[in-house]
Amino acid sequence: MSFPELLDHIGGMGRFQVMHVAFLAIPLLMLASHNLLQNFTAGIPEHHCQVRIMANYTHHANLTASLPAEDLLRVSIPMDRSQKPEKCQRFVTTQWQLLNPNATSTNTIELDIEPCVDGWTYDKSLFTDTIITERLAHWGTDLSWGLGSTWHNGAPYLL
Repeated sequence: MSFPELLDHIGGMGRFQVMHVAFLAIPLLMLASHNLLQNFTAGIPEHHCQVRIMANYTHHANLTASLPAEDLLRVSIPMDRSQKPEKCQRFVTTQWQLLNPNATSTNTIELDIEPCVDGWTYDKSLFTDTIITERLAHWGTDLSWGLGSTWHNGAPYLL
């Protein structure tokens, strides 16, 4: 006798079996939505180091108030291959010569760069707050968040 025949012989799927399946399914449905929640709360928004303006020359001291944000990024943050600001590096000193349109051929590899030491500026157009921005705001550059974390695809992933 096979299992379906045995089940039919003893009365089929009764009230106990239905309640048992329902009570097991309800927590599993909630757990699935909890696991998917991290796809939205753990997003890493576009970011770059905070801009630190150091006036190398006195005639640049008042220039920062009139410069657009793109130009401030150009003189403070090195650009990557796709001409976007580097996420985790900045120039040690402000590179005012990069504002010169003839300086586009300047080799920025020779310029002194450093890792972000003052934190990051996040693009809040897609996400206002995420786990990543909250943790980095609280812990700074210390990404050793304890035993419940690991690195996944180059980004912190909380277990």
